[in-house]
Amino acid sequence: MNKVSKVAAVSLLLTSASIPALADNFNIGLSGSYGNFEAKGNQQKDGVTKNESSDADFGFASIFAEYNKTMSKEWDVAFGLDYIPFKAEIDSRSGADSGGDLTGPTTTAGTKTATLELKNHATLYVQPTYNLGNGFAVFGKVGYSHADLKISSGNTATGSTMNKTNDLEGYLFGLGGQYNIDKTTFVRLEANYTDYDTVTFTNSSGTQFTANPELWNARISVGKSF
Repeated sequence: MNKVSKVAAVSLLLTSASIPALADNFNIGLSGSYGNFEAKGNQQKDGVTKNESSDADFGFASIFAEYNKTMSKEWDVAFGLDYIPFKAEIDSRSGADSGGDLTGPTTTAGTKTATLELKNHATLYVQPTYNLGNGFAVFGKVGYSHADLKISSGNTATGSTMNKTNDLEGYLFGLGGQYNIDKTTFVRLEANYTDYDTVTFTNSSGTQFTANPELWNARISVGKSF
């Protein structure tokens, strides 16, 4: 009986030693992204509607923190927050304007300017990860983003101005890959798409602008695990 107990104990130890420890951890890191911001919508005044669309390319950086839950040898799930700690200028444009708007053209020439800025952009996300082995993994990402979108514009021909801030909210979807350089350092490459809710602004002349923004971005990240 004692021999059987000893054999059972040794077998249990060997079995335990052959199974890697499944430990949860925290991740922090920095990301650099390059995105395309596209907005389709219209402007309305006095019952007249004019459809418009515009897009702009811009770069931005962010920081992220995650709690990584190990589900099995192959699967991890990260619960994270990504934050852009400073405002990002999406686009800034200026040009000549004949003074025409939705109410018709005028004979006054002028200059129109517009600046689009993103502030306090934060994304809460869930990121399931499948480990392929040899330090490689692939992942998907689903999240919810919130930011302050500021629009500043002016038109010397019509005298209209706008300096408005509105909430920008929407869902994020992404795919990517990760490579573990060592036990505590990793790099990621990913592509993300964010579909924001409709936003509406009105300038000083009463023209209402409505847009449906979308953001496509490619990202590279470097992180540490603890």
